[in-house]
Amino acid sequence: MRRAGRTVGSVIVALVLGSCGFTGDLSRFGDDVLVMSNLAEPGSLDPALQSGVEEQRITLALFEGLLSYDPKTLRPRPGLAERWDVSRDGKTWTFHLRPSTWSDGRSLTSADFVYAWRRVLDPPGTHREGSADYAVASPYADLMDVIVGARKYRRGEVDDFAAVGLATPDSQTLEVHLEQATPWFADLVCFPTFMPVPRHVVEYERERWTHAGVMISNGPFVLDERRPGAFLRVRKNPRYWDAETVRLESLVYLSTDRVDTALDQYLAGESDWVRGFNPLKARAWRADPELGRALHAPDYLGTYFLRFNVRRPPLDDVRVRQALTLAVDREAITRNLTAMGEKPATGIMPPCLVTDPPWRSLRGRGLDHDPHRARALLAAAGFPAGKGFPLLTYSFNSDVKNRAIAEAIQAMWKDVLGIRVELLNREKRVHLARERAGDYDISRGSWIGDFNDPVTFLDFMRSGAGNNRTGWSSRRFDELLDAARTESDSAQRIALLQAAEEILMVDEAPLLPIFHFTTAYVLRPGRFAGIFENARDLHPPKFIRRLP
Repeated sequence: MRRAGRTVGSVIVALVLGSCGFTGDLSRFGDDVLVMSNLAEPGSLDPALQSGVEEQRITLALFEGLLSYDPKTLRPRPGLAERWDVSRDGKTWTFHLRPSTWSDGRSLTSADFVYAWRRVLDPPGTHREGSADYAVASPYADLMDVIVGARKYRRGEVDDFAAVGLATPDSQTLEVHLEQATPWFADLVCFPTFMPVPRHVVEYERERWTHAGVMISNGPFVLDERRPGAFLRVRKNPRYWDAETVRLESLVYLSTDRVDTALDQYLAGESDWVRGFNPLKARAWRADPELGRALHAPDYLGTYFLRFNVRRPPLDDVRVRQALTLAVDREAITRNLTAMGEKPATGIMPPCLVTDPPWRSLRGRGLDHDPHRARALLAAAGFPAGKGFPLLTYSFNSDVKNRAIAEAIQAMWKDVLGIRVELLNREKRVHLARERAGDYDISRGSWIGDFNDPVTFLDFMRSGAGNNRTGWSSRRFDELLDAARTESDSAQRIALLQAAEEILMVDEAPLLPIFHFTTAYVLRPGRFAGIFENARDLHPPKFIRRLP
């Protein structure tokens, strides 16, 4: 902790010397442009393959789904569907598409949505009749399980895609039949996984279809240039149906894995918006009038946690996982390290999640900080005072905050439990690849809500879900989520989901919750309109405009 204090002191000196003005030149990217430090290099630009917020920010520029986000409230509003109807029982949604085209001028129809959704549901390597020629292993395929027959189809329990509840009465109408009434379905179809893709390009170009000079999209912007490790640029799409609303000529997404580098770019006048922050610099920025106006940190619908690989001993023992959780002082981490208003976590649900009835926190009922109990559980598992406990690895992606948190937790485990953990710092793409392959012991992770409902924070941990990545499975947990899907009474539904959270975060503990996010970012004051603080940090770029 003292070491962190010295770091802050040195940062204050550096910032005082460097904050006298913004001298960089953004004109190299043209007029009416927004330059954003997007931090990590984006992965795939394919909507079906995205799993990170870095990609979603770009997708909201390149694509549009049936519905889109309101820039102030994030409530669903008309997108490619100019209107939609919901049956009285809430199970049939009919979307009426407006006339629109792909960026190459080809008409966009309801069949494009069916193709895109089938591509998500078709497992790679399958050769079902009429299946998508270029199917993908979509990490969010399970979001479509609310659709009749979708889960059985993607699991291979049925082969006929006609069993999936999709219909196209005509080229401008899409009917979706749901297993149960799903009030948040309007929010779901705003998500990248549900966006259309151009079949005529995807099946011809295959893996190349997202390359600059090849990619065709349907959103307010089109891909203009991509230099991996440097930047990605999109420009206004003149064929977008609502092109008159789009005021920016282009957006530039700068890539860097290091937030300090991104902040240096901002201070040099080389960017307008940094989508992250180094909490060790918070005191210095807030002390500077100009920098203080640029710094924002609203509550964010997300949770920072650690994954335990339960396939590897001794993490296959729930007592070990609970001991590791109880040994971590999360209040100390948020007070001394993150320092941006984050709230210590004992569960997976962020406090800014709105439910009816209100969600009951696990604080005081879960695995709160308790060193005495942690030591007792570890001893019961056969490792008194850490004796005989093997060396484990703790993997995290390159980031000053992640490193500081990892070092603090490493010290807590040593002090409380007497165990040693090796820290592994990796570039983000490598970190995620290892995690998806199950090649880790303990791994830094997080989850950002895809929509404002508790199921988004539970479904990803279903048995076999693509984003589970722990090897953990619980029949009872899955059954509770299934029961919640069919429960029409709101209070009973919330009770089922709270019971599921307790299994996940207390009884079984494959995840160690650390804190609930705020979304700290830096935005140049007085330069842009159309950017509004919200709990999901989503800012549809079609509504952003540069001020004179």
